[in-house]
Amino acid sequence: MLAAKQFSSIARQSVASTQAKRQLCGLVAAVDDVWNSTPNIHASGPPILSESSTALTDATRILDHRGPDGYLTSRGVYGPQRWAMGHTRLAIVDPSNRKADMPFNLTLDNRKIHLAANGEIYNHNSLYSDLQKKHGWNEKRISGSDCEVIAHAYAKLGGPAAVRQLDGMFAFVIFEECEETVKLKTFAARDPVGIKPLYYGRTHAATDDGDSYGYVFSSELKALVGHVDPATVVALPPGHYWTPEEGMVRYYEPDWLMKDDYAPWEDADHNITDDDVREAFRKAVEKRMMADVDYGFFLSGGVDSCIVAHDLLPLYKEERRRIFGDDRPIPTFTVGMENSPDVMAAKGMVENLGGSKVIDHKIRSFTPDEVFDLIPKIVYHMETYEAELIRSAIPNWLLAERAAQDVKMVLTGEGADELFAGYLYFADAETPRQVQNELRRIYGMLGNINLHRTDRMTMAHGLEARVPFLDTEFTKLSMSIDPARKIVDKEAVRTNSRGREKTLLRELFEGPNSEGHVIPRPVLWRAKAMQCEGVGEDWVSILQRRIATLVSDAEMDEAHLTYPVNTPHTKEELYYRRIYDEHFHGMEHVVKLWEGGGRAMGAAWKSEMYTREGLKDVNLLSHALQD
Repeated sequence: MLAAKQFSSIARQSVASTQAKRQLCGLVAAVDDVWNSTPNIHASGPPILSESSTALTDATRILDHRGPDGYLTSRGVYGPQRWAMGHTRLAIVDPSNRKADMPFNLTLDNRKIHLAANGEIYNHNSLYSDLQKKHGWNEKRISGSDCEVIAHAYAKLGGPAAVRQLDGMFAFVIFEECEETVKLKTFAARDPVGIKPLYYGRTHAATDDGDSYGYVFSSELKALVGHVDPATVVALPPGHYWTPEEGMVRYYEPDWLMKDDYAPWEDADHNITDDDVREAFRKAVEKRMMADVDYGFFLSGGVDSCIVAHDLLPLYKEERRRIFGDDRPIPTFTVGMENSPDVMAAKGMVENLGGSKVIDHKIRSFTPDEVFDLIPKIVYHMETYEAELIRSAIPNWLLAERAAQDVKMVLTGEGADELFAGYLYFADAETPRQVQNELRRIYGMLGNINLHRTDRMTMAHGLEARVPFLDTEFTKLSMSIDPARKIVDKEAVRTNSRGREKTLLRELFEGPNSEGHVIPRPVLWRAKAMQCEGVGEDWVSILQRRIATLVSDAEMDEAHLTYPVNTPHTKEELYYRRIYDEHFHGMEHVVKLWEGGGRAMGAAWKSEMYTREGLKDVNLLSHALQD
């Protein structure tokens, strides 16, 4: 969590820092309004984070769940501005080095750079080397932390150029004290896909004419509550940076995403082989193995997570032999009800990869009755009321909770559906161009939906999730493939056979990995199941029936009056909304919902497979490995 503020004091003061050993990683920062040269420091309202060390610490500690390995706060005054930062650390790279803790402070001849960041920079070593060799950078690193390179790149290249060089998942805020201008510069950015979150809002008005007091940034909404005007809170969009001078600026602008007429496959010289795609994915997996702590992977039993396992396992075994000289099994985690599609498919995959000798498979079984009481806590951590998302978040919470007992990081299969037309409603698409445009649309929502859930549910338990399918180079390659190869055949969906959704991806990984292991055919060709469906075919209907008893008809009749923004249409939606409003009242506009109430309803074509309540025919999800 990050926090920084600016006040009317021209005296430059030294930075004050506090540190304590903690158990769970997050970021919060606050800075004074850089437009207002004479802020009213006597204004009433909540304590200003940069003014009160107690308020800063309290706000930072709200994010303890994101970082169990240490928290640190820093505050300072530069010219007329005050700033403050707080950070909780989940130590995965260079974990025992306290110099790797943030906020990180880089002191140069005529300026100081203060950084708080959340995420992982996979190219940190090569980027730092480039700064030295190509740009003449000679400032030494003080730790092995991957995020430290953000400060060095910013110092040498400037914010916009630096963020374009980062390969990873990240959200960060930088404050730069510049002696030449005697001003405090602010720069904030979020990764291209939206894997890591970043919000900001303006503090409550401090003058009669409504001029705001400053800005507060945070990894999660909960640390903004009480410190900002709720109506001003926004999420920094994926692939954007922010400065007070420019506002939000898109820096990630690949042709496949930005150009409606993008069609490289029509060029005779455009040639992407299946081996090119497989090799790009292997590199994406290997890149995300960067860690100095134990890690594992989520195995849902769906084809996406099985493909991750297919490529990860040989790499992991080689790594163990090379670095540790052992053959310790890789920790692997699955969640679901007894005999559910996900659990049975995951068991089959584990056996095909070599069984317990190579995979330490932990299954978190659950019953509907045990999870209902968890829903308020899950909505609080999810910071959304999007029903389709919360349905999947419930089992995801249990999965992350179990995994966090053994590891600090996991790889997951998120993102494949948005690259290879993985959802069942793609069976109703009529043309390849429709498929391509729909993939672009749902990719653009990842930071609000799938990745939002992945981040919140794992980080609620001090666990980091990495998503190899959403590697930017792999994504660029995948989205340059002719979408005619991603067209879905309805009959193949019904028969679990070739031609169904994601056939291209399934065929790419139909063969053996480097150790001769293959994905079992019933798993390779099973139906796409959202996590709320795969954990048990009747799970969603059981959940909805229970919730229906908690919301009255009278509440539904008044829903349009109680919740005029994003009005709930079902009792399930109203129940989640009611919990959200208890914690984040006034921030309802921050939640981005699917048009029409679900992912399928916003497509350019009409599909009868889904309603607001979910998949109509759950029998499509069953497969041969179930009892």
